[in-house]
Amino acid sequence: MPSPIVPATAAFDANGTPFSPEYGDVYHSAQSGPGQARHVFLGGNDLPARWAGARVFTIVETGFGLGGNFLATWEAWRGDPKRPDRLHFVSIEKHPLSRDALAQFHQRYAEQSVLAGELRAAWPLPLPGLHRLHFEGGRVTLTLALADVAHALPSLRLCADAFYLDGFAPARNAGMWSPAVMKGLARLARPGATLATYTTARAVREALSAAGFRTEQRPGFGAKRDMLAGRYEPRATPRVAANAAPRRERRALVIGGGLAGAAVVERLAARGWHIDLVERRPAPAMESSAIPAGVFHPHLSRDDSLLSRLTRAGFLYALGRWRALESAGATLSWSQCGVLQAARDAREEARMAATVRALGFPPEHVDYLTGTAAAQKAGQPVRAGGWWFPGSGWMRPADLVAAQLAAARGQLALHAGRHVEVLDRGEDGWWRARDAEGAQVAAAPVAVLANSHDAARLAPPGTPLKRVRGQLTILPEGNLALRTVLAGSGHVIPGDRGSAVLGSTYDFDDPDPDPSAESDAANLARLAELLPATRTDRAPVALPGAVGFRCVAGDRLPLIGALPSTEGLPKPAGPLHAVARSEGLYGAYAYASRGLTWAALGGEIIASLIEGEPLPVESELADAIDPARFLLRRARRGR
Repeated sequence: MPSPIVPATAAFDANGTPFSPEYGDVYHSAQSGPGQARHVFLGGNDLPARWAGARVFTIVETGFGLGGNFLATWEAWRGDPKRPDRLHFVSIEKHPLSRDALAQFHQRYAEQSVLAGELRAAWPLPLPGLHRLHFEGGRVTLTLALADVAHALPSLRLCADAFYLDGFAPARNAGMWSPAVMKGLARLARPGATLATYTTARAVREALSAAGFRTEQRPGFGAKRDMLAGRYEPRATPRVAANAAPRRERRALVIGGGLAGAAVVERLAARGWHIDLVERRPAPAMESSAIPAGVFHPHLSRDDSLLSRLTRAGFLYALGRWRALESAGATLSWSQCGVLQAARDAREEARMAATVRALGFPPEHVDYLTGTAAAQKAGQPVRAGGWWFPGSGWMRPADLVAAQLAAARGQLALHAGRHVEVLDRGEDGWWRARDAEGAQVAAAPVAVLANSHDAARLAPPGTPLKRVRGQLTILPEGNLALRTVLAGSGHVIPGDRGSAVLGSTYDFDDPDPDPSAESDAANLARLAELLPATRTDRAPVALPGAVGFRCVAGDRLPLIGALPSTEGLPKPAGPLHAVARSEGLYGAYAYASRGLTWAALGGEIIASLIEGEPLPVESELADAIDPARFLLRRARRGR
C-alpha cells in the first residue's frame, strides 16, 4: 500500500521568512532565497562554469521546497551563452507545496516572477512517483520525485553531474542526511560530480566522506558563517549508472507510423535527431491508430500495482505533451470530459470506494461517486457508482499522430507504403531496413521497432505476443445524450448531437479486419450493461464501425527499452541490466489497449535511453517494461 503524498503547510516565521511547521525550520535564509540559491548551490558547485559546452548536464536535488534553487539554476542557464544543450534538474520532495502556496511564497521574489509562473502552470498534483515537466521547448527538464528521499534515491536511474543538498537542518530532519542517503547519492554520481549544501554538521561531513565525497568548508551566505562543498572522488572506480553512450551521428530509423512510432519520432526530434520513419501502409495512422476515438484514463488498484503506477505515469506525461503540442499550434480532437468507471455490482462498488479512501489520491485525479452522483455526471441513469476520473476523456489517435509528426517536420523523412522484410546491422554499425527484394529502405545507427506485433518478426523478444482483435461500433446522431465517457466491461464515448462510439470487443484468434454484426451486437450488450435504460433493440448490421488489432504481452505490460541480443542468454542469477543487448536497437510496442496512455511516455523513455539522460520513470517500472525481462525469466527457469 503506497503512502499518500501529504502536501506541506504554507506558513511564515516571525521575520516573514517561508517556514515549515512540519519540521520547525525555514525554507531558506532570511536574507534572500534567490541569493542563497545562487551563492550556496550554484556557487558551491562552481556553476555555470562547470557545465560550459556540455551536451547534457544533470543536477540532483534533495528537497525541492519552494523551487528557488531550480528557478535560480534555470535563470543562470538562460543567461549563459555556454550553457548545455539540455539541463536536467531532478528533485526529491516528500511534502510538496500546493500551487496556491507556491504562488503565495513566490510573490516575495519579483526577479523570478516569469519563470516562477511557468513552474506553477506546470505544477503537478500531489501523486506519488516521478513527474517530468519540460520548459524552454524541452531544453530544461524538471523531474520531480514525490516520495521520501530514502525510497526515491534507489529508484532513480541517471548519472548526476552535481548535487544540491537542501533538506531542512539535520537536527530537524535527520532522515534526509543519513549515511544511507549519502551512499545513494554516490550511486548516482559521475566521477568528479560536485555537491553543495548550507550545513557543515560533522555527521554530514563524515557520511559524505564514507560515501566517497571529499568536502571542504567555504564561506556561507547571510548569517551563516560556513557552508559545505564537495567532489565525488571514490577510492575505487565506481560502476556508473549510465543509460547509454550518446552517439555522434544523431540519426534514427523508426519502424511503425502509429501512436508508438509517432511519439518516438516527436521525442527524438525535440532533441535534434533526424529520423527515417518507415510505415508499411500508404500513410501513418492507418491501422489501430485509425479508430475514430480512444479512451485515456489511469488504472487504479488498492496496492498501487506496477500496472497502476505505469499507467498513472503515462497518463500524466501524455497530458503534458498534448497540451504542449496544442500550445505550439497543433489541432487535436480530444476532450477531457471525464471518465466514469462504473462498478458491476454493489460489492465491487464498495471495494472501489474503499480503494479511493485507502490510496488518498487528490479528487482532481480520482474520486468515488455514488450511483446518484454518477448519473448526474453522465446525464443518464447508470448501473452503479464507481471511480470518477475528472481529467480523463477521449482522443482521436490519428490527429495526435499527425501533430507529433508535424512537430518533427524538417527532421523527418517518411517512407510510406514500404514493408520491412529484414532488419540487419552492417559492419559499420548502422541498422538497415530492407524490403522483400533486399533493397534498402532506410538506414541509421539507431533503430526503434514501434510496429506492434510485427516487431517480434524482426527482433524476437523471447515471448509470444498476442494479436487481439477489437471492434468499435458507432451509434448515429440522436441516439444517446451522454456527458462523459463510461467505462467498465467496455466503454461508451459521447459524440456530437447524441452520437457515440461503443466498444470494444476483445477477440482472440480472429484475424478478420472487417466489422461484423456479431461484434456490434456484443458492443450493444455492453452498452446495455453500462446504461440499463438505453434502448438497444436495433439491427446491428446497420451500424458503422472500425476494427483494430492490439498487441498484448503475457503480463499485459508494454515492451519499452533496449532490445536483447539473441547471441547469448543471461545467466539465471544475473540482473536484468546484465542481459546482452543488440547495440543501437530499441523497442516500443505491445501497448495493448493503452496506446494513448503509454505512447508519449514510451517515446520519452526511448529518447532518454538513447541520449543517456535521466529516465522519466522509477527503476522498478523501467525493469517491469524492459523487453529483456522475458529472456531473463526463461533463463531462470532453465529454458
